[in-house]
Amino acid sequence: MREQGVRRAPTLVQNVETLAHLALIARYGADWFRSAGTPSEPGGALCTVHVPGREPQVVEAPFGMPLHRLLPLEGTGAILLGGYHGTWIPTAEAARLGLSAATLGAGVFAALPADRCGPAETARVLRYLALESAGQCGPCLNGLPRIAAVFRTLAAPGPQGTARDDVARWAGLVEGRGACHHPDGTVRLVRSALTTFAAELDAHARGLCTATDRTPLLPAPEHRS
Repeated sequence: MREQGVRRAPTLVQNVETLAHLALIARYGADWFRSAGTPSEPGGALCTVHVPGREPQVVEAPFGMPLHRLLPLEGTGAILLGGYHGTWIPTAEAARLGLSAATLGAGVFAALPADRCGPAETARVLRYLALESAGQCGPCLNGLPRIAAVFRTLAAPGPQGTARDDVARWAGLVEGRGACHHPDGTVRLVRSALTTFAAELDAHARGLCTATDRTPLLPAPEHRS
């Protein structure tokens, strides 16, 4: 909710899912709502789930549900939590987590098969995020395109030079300096990829890639429509 918006006009922004929950609570009561979820996080949330070989699905899941019940983890190497402004984590870590506000983000979850290239998948998303910028501030206008371009170097097997250090440094330069939080969310994705896919990035630097399937997992258009 915001008291002021464009040209300082009174503005109200509400999440449609929240409004739907309020209507159901008003109809069925607070105890009904608390019958799902956990004592500290009652209720649930709508989650968009991306699994290879299936159409993306939107499911309603209670808070506290183990992530391995929300999406299959077998045969995966990493899980994306929270969408394009979220974080990559290793599957072993995801197997110990449950659905919570801390892992929800935009409510998008994706399971990356072990035979796919995490850096390549991330590079596609970063290019999309750079193109989706409104271009109203330096971090979006200059920082994100540079980060996306250099990450494409990291995603391809071969000499990397200072690319990994450059991406980490530029991520620090754009964080917290944008006119909105778009750069911050992008940086969150970048940093998680540098950590979660560190071994793959090392292999790329030696001219190798462990991926055997190049099929993209996440929807990230190559060009603006």
